[in-house]
Amino acid sequence: MFGLLQHIGPKLAGSGIALGTVYHPPSQHHYVSIFADVVIGLLILAFVLTAFRDIARLGRGISRAWAIGRVTISEAWNARMWAVPLVWFAICALLGLLIVRGYEPSGVVRVYMTIFLRAQALILLMYLGIMACVTLPRERERHTLVTTGSKPISRLELLLGKVMGLSAAGVLMLAVMMILTWGYMKVVDLKIRHDAQVLYAMQKKSYDNVLRRMPPDTGVKYISEHGVLQAQNYVTGKLSIAGYINYQTNPPSRLLKGGSSEVLYFEFPSLPATEYYRPMFDFQFQVVHALPSTKPVKIDVTLVQRSNPMNTQESTLTLNPAGQAIWMPKNPTSFFSYVNPQTGQMYNPGPVVVKVTCPEFGVYLGFGNGLRPPSDTACLAVSLDTSRTPHHSGMIAPKPNPVITGFKDNGKQEIVGPSIHHPQIKPEVASWDFKNLDQQQIPIGPNGNFTLHMVISVDKQSNEALPPVAQIVAYNTDTPRVRTTLSTYVNEKRITTIKLPSTLLGAGDLIVNLRSEVPGHWFKVKDDSMIIMQPPSSFIWNLFKSEMVILCEIVLIITIGVTASTAVGWPVAMLTAMVAYILGNLFHFVQSLFQSGGLELFDYVQDNRMKHIWYYKIGSFITNVMVHMLWVTVHLMPDFTRYNPLYFIIRSKDMPFEIVVLDMIWTLGCILPTLAIGYLLLRKQELA
Repeated sequence: MFGLLQHIGPKLAGSGIALGTVYHPPSQHHYVSIFADVVIGLLILAFVLTAFRDIARLGRGISRAWAIGRVTISEAWNARMWAVPLVWFAICALLGLLIVRGYEPSGVVRVYMTIFLRAQALILLMYLGIMACVTLPRERERHTLVTTGSKPISRLELLLGKVMGLSAAGVLMLAVMMILTWGYMKVVDLKIRHDAQVLYAMQKKSYDNVLRRMPPDTGVKYISEHGVLQAQNYVTGKLSIAGYINYQTNPPSRLLKGGSSEVLYFEFPSLPATEYYRPMFDFQFQVVHALPSTKPVKIDVTLVQRSNPMNTQESTLTLNPAGQAIWMPKNPTSFFSYVNPQTGQMYNPGPVVVKVTCPEFGVYLGFGNGLRPPSDTACLAVSLDTSRTPHHSGMIAPKPNPVITGFKDNGKQEIVGPSIHHPQIKPEVASWDFKNLDQQQIPIGPNGNFTLHMVISVDKQSNEALPPVAQIVAYNTDTPRVRTTLSTYVNEKRITTIKLPSTLLGAGDLIVNLRSEVPGHWFKVKDDSMIIMQPPSSFIWNLFKSEMVILCEIVLIITIGVTASTAVGWPVAMLTAMVAYILGNLFHFVQSLFQSGGLELFDYVQDNRMKHIWYYKIGSFITNVMVHMLWVTVHLMPDFTRYNPLYFIIRSKDMPFEIVVLDMIWTLGCILPTLAIGYLLLRKQELA
């Protein structure tokens, strides 16, 4: 439902650098959105013209609608509504005892909240969805609808009463479930805090009495004092890997490490090509040798179409002594935008990504940050159509600050520590970029410091007996030469707290770089491995906001069920509500399927070669029609994927209240057209 609501917010015309006079044809996606908006608008107009009298008397009719709602609540109570929270709690408690074993404290909260909230949404959606689909058909079968119709109740008041009654039942059950969840998690939190207090006391005793002593774990102390249920407000940075960082430049420059799994990404917008000159990429790297070598340096490059990652092209290039290489893709029509000189239409595959790796061990490649293109970037798209490029320059630079990713394992990236056999090979660096910290509320301690929380895992390839040690280098981009450097022991999989001076919290970005100081120790990191804590919120308030998101989803499915039951029997109404829910959860999948275009899985040249084959034309036509019909249908359904009550609470992060407000507005926007359909479908002769 509701094409207009599906696309709230700005539509980006491109990514990165604008293409000046490049022609962008209207997308079919936009046409479908307009069609859906027109359908919804006509539906609401028909509702207003038909029900203007009922709408006018709705101010006095709310009491009559609520009277129907009270009867609906009584029916739900007689249908053993009170047993639903008890069954739900028994199932969740049993699953918790069977599943939650051997987890870290933060993992215990994540697993428990996933079980409790997922089960709430699933059980209440099924129960109240069924109740919504059977309430009107049951009244028809019992002929109580005739009795209701003998009273001065309008169709709109009847529909509102049913929705209000079942929604109120959902509120009552959610309230009971929320209280039970809060109580159960408080018991879990007390146990975790007690275990942390015992562990910290043992560590402190060992630290005071043993000669070779290890400081007690500050993360364990934090858990023993605060527990794990606080809804933390924290700021995360954008993670990027670097083979090495040169702090002698201003700003410090990153280098790609050769002979590793590091991948350097250059992202380009749509690149306009010309039929007279074949487009190409010009690479210019600063080559740094950590080991003596006279061999030429090679790089492996891969060109990827952003909208279709399966469409790639690879090549191996040799850099000249100046670090330069030119690459001309073999099939540029798969990646560059061309204008057909005969028809004047443009084929535009969209943004592309150039991935670079270096197989040469002991080599570093400097690539700049691209903030001053094209002089400060290692990759340029050249030989382009100057009539369609900015400033008619014939070249386009990639997006600034290209990204490096490292070795990935179980959803995390690993940075390699110092090399045992080659100490001149620098250890890899994980770099976090924190933006707009001057606008955030960062607690400052009495010594003028703020606290950085670090949670990382350690992969010990060697030196298993040694404790992991990390080096932290932090600076502000406004003053990159003023750096804070410190070393700290790492509490594996637990919180490691770091104190940094508040002078780093200027108007510029805060950059925090991490590397391992122990040879053979690899660190596993991700975006939220490094966070800056803000004052926490209460767990009950965060839980309440998650329950409100579930309530919005429940109210919407109740409205769909009641609307479907106005014209059909309860089995068909249940099937309709279920199909609407399934299609609403497939919104983004169908969108990607629609953009692929049925059987049109080939590039521009192959498609032109095959488009005259009869079976290709028939198959492409049939699949395109089916995909378009499915996309139009899904576009008229609510996007249920927007309801995500788990994202923040399982991360122990406070959910912004704006998200709840937006979900409520979204739900209201979906309910109004749905009630309009129910009003128009409900036969007038069923009511006086």
